[in-house]
Amino acid sequence: MRAAVPSSLLDRLVALPAAVAPAFAKTDGRLYHLADDDGQMQIWSIDLTDGTRRQWTALDEPVAFLARSPSDDTILFGVDRGGDERQQLHLLRPDGTHSALTDAPEALHVWGAFSPDGSRIAYTANTRNGVDFDLFVRDLATSVETCLARFDGQQKVLAWSPDGAWLTVQADRSHADQELALVEVATGTLRPIERTYAPARYGAFRWRKDGTAAYVLTELGGEHLGVARFDPTAGSFEPLFMPDSDVETLALAPDGSRLAVAINRGGWSELRLVDVETGSTRLIERPAGVIGELAWSPDGTALILSQTDPTRPRGLWRVEPESGAVTPLLVADASDLTLSPWRLVDFTSFDGLRIEAWLALPETSAPDQGRKAVVWVHGGPESQVRPTYRPDVQAMLAAGYAVMLPNVRGSTGYGARFAALDNVRLRLDAVEDLRAARLWLGARPDIDDGAIAVMGQSYGGFMVLATLARHPELWKAGIEYYGIVHFLTLLRDTGPWRWRHRAVEYGDPVADRDFLEEISPLSLIDQLRAPLLVAHGKRDPRVPFSETETLLAALAARRHPVESVLFDHEGHGFTRPEDRRRILGAVMGFLGREL
Repeated sequence: MRAAVPSSLLDRLVALPAAVAPAFAKTDGRLYHLADDDGQMQIWSIDLTDGTRRQWTALDEPVAFLARSPSDDTILFGVDRGGDERQQLHLLRPDGTHSALTDAPEALHVWGAFSPDGSRIAYTANTRNGVDFDLFVRDLATSVETCLARFDGQQKVLAWSPDGAWLTVQADRSHADQELALVEVATGTLRPIERTYAPARYGAFRWRKDGTAAYVLTELGGEHLGVARFDPTAGSFEPLFMPDSDVETLALAPDGSRLAVAINRGGWSELRLVDVETGSTRLIERPAGVIGELAWSPDGTALILSQTDPTRPRGLWRVEPESGAVTPLLVADASDLTLSPWRLVDFTSFDGLRIEAWLALPETSAPDQGRKAVVWVHGGPESQVRPTYRPDVQAMLAAGYAVMLPNVRGSTGYGARFAALDNVRLRLDAVEDLRAARLWLGARPDIDDGAIAVMGQSYGGFMVLATLARHPELWKAGIEYYGIVHFLTLLRDTGPWRWRHRAVEYGDPVADRDFLEEISPLSLIDQLRAPLLVAHGKRDPRVPFSETETLLAALAARRHPVESVLFDHEGHGFTRPEDRRRILGAVMGFLGREL
């Protein structure tokens, strides 16, 4: 029987508002944030005394981030065009007026930092050749932009030192291979920070106000990101708090005495306060969820965090560090909906490797023949399925489907070695993990083994096409968003700033040419059996739209059953509310017909 979900429910699932990116005002009791009450992320503020809110921007495009000046309530924010990721920088002034700072629509501008006095900003941009990101400093009073240093490859500014003399810049060679350097603002002189362990990863870089140290996320040769103390005089790191799971974000209290950190524990976030002198920690108990950002109030008496879980979109929560009290500040009301939680399961893959997955089941009892099911594969591959709010998963659950979301090898969150287990010529081992996930799910007595679909996006789209071709007997249908169809054409046509970074993960287009040809779904197109739903935004800078055009042409030539949902004004993801609703309706209709 075809499962059906009321259109009104799909509308409601998509429309539930989210709030992220908390930033306290400089002088009063306001909290700036991004919220999508009107369908796309815009800048808002909330009065922390009476809860009233004000919308500061109402642009045609979503706002990607915001950062408040250290001197006043000037806000720096970024906006691209139709998801093309060629972000331009804008300034929102305290009086509510805003204007663009940069106007290079073919270039990416990667936000960095304000100077300590708020008079200048630092960022990187690939304006020179579209490939390499140079370092720029802009005076906000005169709008004069100065190129401080030229670099090769992907670079970004992590911090501006408290004395205004140095910028910390990170070179990103790959997900697991990054380097840090200090750049002297007065001269552009580069001072590399020596890596004791290589390769290395780095995250947040937070200076003490006196400039005597900075707190950095790095692994110091271990498996997981922890908090290290950086000595700028010696140019060295020493461990402060190095748990057996990744520390994902940190915020330094205004008085410099403690850090708030979020730790990835089995996919959920654990919130702790870390003493910067001793490294001792205190756990803050709170409702389970996945933390995004952390922000201290100017007086250090409150901490705001953004958080989501499978039953709630991202929202803002207030923490009182002294008492440990946690209260919702701006969290969507979903009390009129029946939203289902997820639970963590695991299975063993072909080589004995233990793989974790999230399993979500409807609230209703399974039919006698078992539930129809969907296996959802994340992108990246340097990513991890976390227990977050997903309208598509909740819609499937409402329709009676079971949903499994595995973290196959190559996923982050399980240590550096696990994340490298799918690199280059190990690529198909991850596809075999997906096969093992499907067999584990189909063996459950409450699952209909003959009615299981596979779904994924980006790299997950490659995984969908790969498993449909290599294991066609296992799958009833497939759904892929902006997936990789041919690795060689992906590396050739992706945004020119990305291909070297991606070649480290996927393989060199010259040295590994034969292998990349062999594993590409296009090479196995004749082995596909299941009907497909394909979706893609035509402005995608990561996986070019030509990948989907190639796939659709090849399937049409073979008269393979395929439906397509294409978007003119979207990129690597679907952000506009009408587009999110359109793709969700298409997915539910496709599953209803094919499962």
